[in-house]
Amino acid sequence: MATFEIKTKRKMNVQGEYVDAGLSVQISSMFSNPFDDVDKIHKAFIRVHGIDLKPEGYLSMGYLEYKSI
Repeated sequence: MATFEIKTKRKMNVQGEYVDAGLSVQISSMFSNPFDDVDKIHKAFIRVHGIDLKPEGYLSMGYLEYKSI
């Protein structure tokens, strides 16, 4: 199982909350690309930072980047 750090690439406004570039979470995944399990990323941002990226459409590689740690 691989562990990934997922970070925001740029500044964004999420449901009225300002999110700066570099805000990150860590997830573990059985996949080599964590975006194959995007629900885990979604839940991690809610659990750790209390922000929901899904309704705004920010759960994509256009807005987020990852690296294996």
